[in-house]
Amino acid sequence: MTPPDGGAEGVRQIAKNASYLLLAYILPRLFTVVSVVVAARWLGTEDFGAYGAAAALAVIASVIASMGMLPLMVREIAQTPQRAPAIMSGAHRVKVVSSIAMLGATWVASGVLFADLPDARAASMVLALGWTAHSFAENVAAYYQAIERMGRWTQASALFGIVSAVVGVALLLSTGSLVWYCAGFGTGWCAALVWLIAGLPPEARGAPATPSEVPRLLREVVPFAGAFVGLTVYCKVDVLLLEAWSTPHEVGLYAAAYKSIDIFQALVIVAAGAVYPRLSRAAIRPRGGERASRTSTEILVLGALPLGLSLHLAAGPVVLLLFGPEYGPASAVLSRLALLMPMLAVTILGGYVLGAAGRMMPVVGLYTMGVSVNVALNAVLVPAAGATGAALARLGSEALLLVGFLLVLRAELGAVPRIRVAFVGAAAVLAAGLLRLAPDPTNGVLRAAALLLAVAVIYRLGRVVRGADLLSVGRAVLTERPGRARQGAG
Repeated sequence: MTPPDGGAEGVRQIAKNASYLLLAYILPRLFTVVSVVVAARWLGTEDFGAYGAAAALAVIASVIASMGMLPLMVREIAQTPQRAPAIMSGAHRVKVVSSIAMLGATWVASGVLFADLPDARAASMVLALGWTAHSFAENVAAYYQAIERMGRWTQASALFGIVSAVVGVALLLSTGSLVWYCAGFGTGWCAALVWLIAGLPPEARGAPATPSEVPRLLREVVPFAGAFVGLTVYCKVDVLLLEAWSTPHEVGLYAAAYKSIDIFQALVIVAAGAVYPRLSRAAIRPRGGERASRTSTEILVLGALPLGLSLHLAAGPVVLLLFGPEYGPASAVLSRLALLMPMLAVTILGGYVLGAAGRMMPVVGLYTMGVSVNVALNAVLVPAAGATGAALARLGSEALLLVGFLLVLRAELGAVPRIRVAFVGAAAVLAAGLLRLAPDPTNGVLRAAALLLAVAVIYRLGRVVRGADLLSVGRAVLTERPGRARQGAG
């Protein structure tokens, strides 16, 4: 049974979804950080470098196993929950073949890359087995996300973090072996998979895939897989190009500045994942997808604008606080990358919106264009300006990608932000530009604070955010209905 989509209960459920997905992102990483720190100290730089190379290869190869199928499955189950057992069964069959292909590709690639590093090759294969377990866990996780029982996925993610860290460190300390340390990763995902399967209700178990289910999934997953690969390459290609065309120092500056963008992207994905099941259900109602998509996009853009603009103004103090004086030049890079945030709110959510509506082929084309433009701009700007040039190249390609997404969203769904929101956003950008001209003894902190105050006033005058709206959301999130506290979080 899926939760209601509207009213205070709907707002409360979306807030719960976002909270659970955020915890599912944070919790395993907390344990992983501890595990990696122990491994780095125990293995030493050479063996830990081998681990890093093996992990990178396994992550790239994991795309073959996962095939970008998670959002497709969430959409399908959200729209037709009665088909959930057959969809999961069909996905398991597909993942058997894709996982074998991933393991074969990892074996071949590791033989080329790690010909003189047998431990690194063995580690990459062990990690690839772990990603196989992860791909099957995703199939079951799609069910919980589609029916908005995100709590079970959060529990499974936490279990993965705990088991992988404890088992990996225990094996490392007892054997001293890099390969055995990597076994913790797969053990963690096996534990998470068992936990997810154990929580399935009877109606989600047992039904085999129909003869047409597997071919249908394979047809549907092609654009999702293409978009997933395109997005991955688009987000990572600038670092690779910078490494090829500039110095390690410039790569370090860019990597440090880009951390904030990584975090923001994760938060946007959390927000998009929280509303994605509802977008999928809305897409099958007349004009329902248009209304839900426009509202979600406007909320994310209005939240991202003050965040990105204030970080743009206060980049210097932020870099100094997080990374120290050595990374001072990264402030110019972060100042430019911060302007990506409002655009990313549209492009990332736009991918989810179009996925919910079954319009993923345009997303593949958009990211193919984005990669091409990004590479071309980097070829011109990186040799001349290093990390700052890479940031400018990403801004240019993201701006073009933004225009493309807005045109596609308008043509396919009519789901673009209202003119009022565009004017309010332009006013916020103008305010940031004027504040850059003002003197600031704190090197940007006072400007950022003034901008947040100005944006609040602009939003109020533009009537895009009203006090009554904030109060209603607050009541929806904080007010418990009678008997609700006794229901399981699932």
